[in-house]
Amino acid sequence: MINNFMKKMSEKTYLKDLDRIDTSKFDCTIKAVKDISYINDYSIEHKLDIHYKSNQEYKPIIVNIHGGGFISGYKEMDSLFANYLAQRGFVVFNVNYRLAYPTYNVFDQIEDISNAVKWIVSNAEKYEANPKEMYIAGHSAGGVLAIAESLLCLDKKMRDDFNLDERNYTYNGIILDCGAMHFYVNNLAYWGMRNMVFPKGYKKMAKYHYLIFENNRKLSTLPKTVLLTNEKDELRTMTYYFKKVLDDYQVDNKLDYATIFL
Repeated sequence: MINNFMKKMSEKTYLKDLDRIDTSKFDCTIKAVKDISYINDYSIEHKLDIHYKSNQEYKPIIVNIHGGGFISGYKEMDSLFANYLAQRGFVVFNVNYRLAYPTYNVFDQIEDISNAVKWIVSNAEKYEANPKEMYIAGHSAGGVLAIAESLLCLDKKMRDDFNLDERNYTYNGIILDCGAMHFYVNNLAYWGMRNMVFPKGYKKMAKYHYLIFENNRKLSTLPKTVLLTNEKDELRTMTYYFKKVLDDYQVDNKLDYATIFL
């Protein structure tokens, strides 16, 4: 019962935040191609939007993953963020993924992001995007998915455990915006959240242990990572925690304070 309540509250919060987006800040010169299926099942959760300035020049890619505690949210929440980055010369792919609870889980979401990026790499040139210069960004829970996707490029055993194909691409950098980077913290609230978004018996699964980043030695192979937070970020202590983890693994990283794109 409590899980259903949390799911409904998260959905209401998403709708409230969506109404707060200041559409007057959109640059109308940015082209937006919306609701493209990256898997041919016609599910809204397997669609993406593309934001870019068309000038017949190839531009670097940003794969952007929305937040929502793994259980809510859609790509539209990050539309202003994508427009802002497109103004600065990126082709931004805003990605949906299957939301966790009651049917799907974080491992399914990691598979979705992998499939989305495979589609992006294969179709990049149609949208003036350069797949050889690619970055990945994640907001809140999307930060966890962004790091997981980055690690899959660098760890064959992880790909095998997730039953995912070999990659022909890597990332030049990572952007974590108010990331939920310590979701395995040992308290009652996060215990409940983990039981919502992971399958039964997850603690014994190899897939889960890759996500305990402080114990994952492959973290040392990550590209430069930018950590964004702000005074309104309720998860900012997780950003500070993850910065220490990156420092311990000698990952080139930078902590910055940014305004919220609403």
